[in-house]
Amino acid sequence: MDVVRLSAADCRLLAARHAGHANSHRRMRAALSEADARAAVARLDALRALERRFDVDLGAITGLHARRDAADLHPIERLVLAYVSETRESDHGEELWVLLDRVRDIRDLMEGRLVGEPGA
Repeated sequence: MDVVRLSAADCRLLAARHAGHANSHRRMRAALSEADARAAVARLDALRALERRFDVDLGAITGLHARRDAADLHPIERLVLAYVSETRESDHGEELWVLLDRVRDIRDLMEGRLVGEPGA
């Protein structure tokens, strides 16, 4: 199973991109560059490379994860979040594990294919 492990700082950065910049890498990168936050720009670029490599929207997942306890979060959103991610403790603190095979399952269902169907 493919997993992307995100630190708490990674989650905050991606959730801020999602909430404050309409999930736009380009907009957030410009704002961070303007603020001369070079380390944050480098980390944001590395996270974007992961998104491209694995074809996953980490901003959407971490944005949902940041709101996981919100009263207005739909129960189905909670179920999907629980299915595609896990919070784990590590030597470096809390991490969010994004389970890429399950993200692909959800994408397949959204595209009208059954999980395990040919072409899926």
